[in-house]
Amino acid sequence: MKTIRLVSCAIAVIAGIGLSSSARAEGKFYFPVGISYASGIHDATDKLYDFYKQDGFDVTKIDIPVGLVLNPYYEWETSIGGIGAGVTVGPTMFVIVDEKTYYGYGESSDNVKFSYVVPVGAFVRYTPWPKATFAPYVRAGVKYPFAGGDNLGSSQVGGFGAVGFELWRTKAVGMSLEVGYDTSKIKVKYTDQLTKPYASHSEKVTCPGFTVALSVVF
Repeated sequence: MKTIRLVSCAIAVIAGIGLSSSARAEGKFYFPVGISYASGIHDATDKLYDFYKQDGFDVTKIDIPVGLVLNPYYEWETSIGGIGAGVTVGPTMFVIVDEKTYYGYGESSDNVKFSYVVPVGAFVRYTPWPKATFAPYVRAGVKYPFAGGDNLGSSQVGGFGAVGFELWRTKAVGMSLEVGYDTSKIKVKYTDQLTKPYASHSEKVTCPGFTVALSVVF
């Protein structure tokens, strides 16, 4: 919670500067869309694998850590640089579990389970040299991971921060590369429906965690 409060205070301060400067500064809308790698989904599937194995299941797990990310924002050019605010969606993440159940006499069945994570949030950002072809930036905000399916659930909002740079910023189409860390948490859950009473396990895992994103900026 301390992280959330610090991020919220930073958003309020930077947004206040941006709004106070907006009356005398021109603004522009940018729409970065790209792909992002998120390390946290590996932690989620590893924990899920442990849950299945401890109850005797033979499972094949597949996680997809690279997904779509959208970071549209509006930026004001002020006397201290570019100050922006925007919304963020992603990175999208998916988990597939092939659960094998054996009944004896060589008989078995497969039960494929599917889960997803789609973080959504808001952020502020600062670009020291908004008119430069090579423009480094920092951004910070909060996200809530919408998670669902058979084995994942939403859990806890978190703060995130990222540093990166944009190329060809003065052109109609540019590119950006950034690295960041997101403290949001999802719930990894598992229930063995073949036993009574049902064996049930759940645990919170930080996800997305460490991220790397490559985007095209319109």
